[in-house]
Amino acid sequence: MVLNEHKTRVREIAARFSLSDPSREPLDLAERVGVKLEYGDLGDKDGAYDPSRNVIFLNRTTVVERQRFTMAHEITHFLILADEELLSDLHDAYEGETLEEAIEVLCNIGASEILIPQIELEETLNKYGRGARVLPRIVAQFKVSKPAACIALAQQLEGQAIVAVLRATKKGDRSSFAVQFSSKTAEMRNGLATGTPIPLDHPLMIAFETGLPLIETSYVPFRKNHNKVALVDAHPEGNVVYAILTMLEPA
Repeated sequence: MVLNEHKTRVREIAARFSLSDPSREPLDLAERVGVKLEYGDLGDKDGAYDPSRNVIFLNRTTVVERQRFTMAHEITHFLILADEELLSDLHDAYEGETLEEAIEVLCNIGASEILIPQIELEETLNKYGRGARVLPRIVAQFKVSKPAACIALAQQLEGQAIVAVLRATKKGDRSSFAVQFSSKTAEMRNGLATGTPIPLDHPLMIAFETGLPLIETSYVPFRKNHNKVALVDAHPEGNVVYAILTMLEPA
């Protein structure tokens, strides 16, 4: 798990960067840190930062919202590498693959802070609440991807909870309805893996099939059957269901 002190420090670095200029367009972000920006066909990768060439690459085949998040993610890589004290602490705290995984988590957190400034997000949450219905509003207001909205909201929630986006890969096909992305609060140990199928009797599936929002006590549909009681808040929009699953027993 990534230590909370490192998450806080990355949020602070990203917030300072975000306050220096309101633009969130990839080219503007690149110019602000003095790196080059190139687009190309990166296969299944969304982007990459090459410090030896001082270049950030974005996949030209992805949607604009995804490109913005990827750019902010790669910018956070740059900001972490530029902070010698933080970088040293990360190398002391993590090793090998654990270090790489921690940095990826931190870069997602930094990207969320860059694209969705804390002050503006608080205004949105005060207006619409912290339920699942606020997620599509975050997407629309800040012009970010659904995963970015999940990450931003998860950082604002207390206790053990998972924020997720679920979708059907085929319109109206319940058999293809599964987790597209999830994020979790700091207190939550396990998230929902991408591709996790949703049982036919689960409230998330019911929300998907009926197109109606619901809040119901149920469980988190983990893959390995260690299901825990949770309050399920589901907000469907077309083939997508936004959800918050708040634990009612320790996970």
